[in-house]
Amino acid sequence: MASSSSLVVGCLAAILLSACTSSSPPATTAPVSSSAASSATPTSATPVPTPTPTWSTEQLAAIRAVEDYRSAIWQIEADPSGFTEAEMRAALREVAGGDVIPAKVNTYVALKRQGFRYDGKTLVVSTRASRPSDASYGREVVVTSCLDQRGLRVLDKTGSEVSEAELGYAIPDFNLCQYTVVKTKGAERFLVYGLSPGKGECGP
Repeated sequence: MASSSSLVVGCLAAILLSACTSSSPPATTAPVSSSAASSATPTSATPVPTPTPTWSTEQLAAIRAVEDYRSAIWQIEADPSGFTEAEMRAALREVAGGDVIPAKVNTYVALKRQGFRYDGKTLVVSTRASRPSDASYGREVVVTSCLDQRGLRVLDKTGSEVSEAELGYAIPDFNLCQYTVVKTKGAERFLVYGLSPGKGECGP
């Protein structure tokens, strides 16, 4: 998987501020994690899709990892000014690994400097999960979600909506995002190690 923080800027509008970047987890080092993720329910979070008979335990765990990731990043995106850079990094370590963490932190720090925040709701239209595969660093599942982002907007410090010109990009109504979810060797759970634009249709 390729890795580039520059991809973050190009995909800011693709999934809230979830940069479409990807990174390979280390082959020998497990990601940093702490005992529990935040239990707060973000405005944009939606329940994990109803399991289908074809989803394995690992696929369900990977889907849950993506949902936990979305919940964690939304808490920051909804109020970047309420987090220090260290707190952003710590929150992301709960749900992500590799280059996703520094890339996302850089994005949120920039958002904080501008005094911007996200407001509204993102709905998960559909979710697909690949069959788990073995890699040198552990087990990998690719989760692809179609997101309805029509309820999203960006606000400034005064609560006024930020224009597309001020923001520098447009937020698409619908977005197909692909998450590379990995459970590294010796780890207890899956984490999001990569994001990229998905291939296929996404929309009404």
